[in-house]
Amino acid sequence: MFFLLLCSAEVTLYLSCPCHLVTAVAATGIVWSRYSTVITPKNWNLFSVNVAMAGTGLYQLSRKLQHDYFSEEQVVVAKE
Repeated sequence: MFFLLLCSAEVTLYLSCPCHLVTAVAATGIVWSRYSTVITPKNWNLFSVNVAMAGTGLYQLSRKLQHDYFSEEQVVVAKE
């Protein structure tokens, strides 16, 4: 989770979303957040950590998707 927080200042060009850590962290955080409220006794520490992990993963994923699909930057192709 700390790695994803440190990557928030990184350029979004270097993030990869389909099969990388960002999607896995978001999905894992969501699944374990749900599980921590279903078990008896409820584990609120596990819930809070996984909500933070899911939020961080979803934030990085939204940054990557925004950069890939909604960016106004033009790609410059070098002519030889």
